[in-house]
Amino acid sequence: MNIRRLPGFFYHYKMLGGLLVSAFLFVIYLLFHWGIMCTNLEAWRHVISACRTHNDGTAMGILCEPLCSEKGIHSLACETLHTGKEAVFSAHWEATRLVFKAYRTKSSSEEYESLFWVDTFDEKHFPTEEDFGTMIKDLVVNKLNYTVSTQQMQRLARLRTHKIEVDTKRRQLEMENVWPLLQENEYLITILFEDRDVFPQLIGTCGTFYAVEYVRPIETPTTTLALSDSKPEWAKRLKLAVMIMDLLEELETNFPEPFHLCDVKINHFGLPLGGQKLKFLDLDAVFPKSIIGRITADGKACKRHEDCDFFDCRSLCSKNERCESPVVNNNLQIICEKIFLGWTLSGTIILPGLLMSEHTTSSLAVLLRQCANPAGDITHLPRAYVPDNLKTRLYNTLNDMEQEISASL
Repeated sequence: MNIRRLPGFFYHYKMLGGLLVSAFLFVIYLLFHWGIMCTNLEAWRHVISACRTHNDGTAMGILCEPLCSEKGIHSLACETLHTGKEAVFSAHWEATRLVFKAYRTKSSSEEYESLFWVDTFDEKHFPTEEDFGTMIKDLVVNKLNYTVSTQQMQRLARLRTHKIEVDTKRRQLEMENVWPLLQENEYLITILFEDRDVFPQLIGTCGTFYAVEYVRPIETPTTTLALSDSKPEWAKRLKLAVMIMDLLEELETNFPEPFHLCDVKINHFGLPLGGQKLKFLDLDAVFPKSIIGRITADGKACKRHEDCDFFDCRSLCSKNERCESPVVNNNLQIICEKIFLGWTLSGTIILPGLLMSEHTTSSLAVLLRQCANPAGDITHLPRAYVPDNLKTRLYNTLNDMEQEISASL
């Protein structure tokens, strides 16, 4: 189409032109709303908002001064694909790169327990230290089915364990800053399991913002497809697959109870700068096995044998026709289905995954299909528990192939 004719086209076809422009603007809005697109202006807007609350005395945390007064935190950049978070942006603090996140504003139906109550004179009444500790314990049990230790309680109840706020007003302000953060799975898990090297480390907070170490996400499937099918690239894919399986093993054996990943994407895995150990980044989608059934579809009514999915975690309708049964699949099944194999339609691979290549052997392809659909279910979603013997065979196969190819390079 001749560009110079566009004004005339819109003049003669005003309604159609208006619809096209509206549709275009709506798509742009959705891309920003879903976090697929972003601008650095958003990051600065969030910083200005955080610093405004800090300057008026309602936000505190070790990152407030570097962010607002000292300007030690710089080079802000927005980060895409942060569905469920109010804000996500990266920055540099001296030589450290970090990622800022803000807790998601809850809807009226999701409001958490109030920290304080207000009397008729608009006076706030805060809980005692003992009551606040009980509130935190109940929250952690409800969200993670986990009993906190005394040391963990001190870490959760305060912004800085080495500085105990003794002034009553300062302590109440600290409670007001801590309580919204504790509602976030990611903040809780990062603190409770900071000794485990499978999640990004918490660096600090400022008001409702918290920052974790920057971990470089693994390339998205579209980027993976752009890789050549050379032997070096295939060796990298195999090594990454082994690293993912090692991470799954830690999540399932090195915690009080197995953790399930309910939202699996390739870019939810990442490597720290200069690091060699894979970490999982989307902690909002990490849940203990014991509470998946309660989270799945939130206990809604269902019909017998019906699927009750919470993202990638699958449970079935219980005997009393509620979505509350235990999860029936596991992490490896999800990884094989969504990461290793790729996107399938009617049993046909439409978008190849990490381990689908011209170098994929027929025996490996069979293992991957069995792993993605252990029960051979063709009626329901192909989600069932991957047995240990199949997991062992797949791991040994990938490990042997990776070592053999790396030795030949």
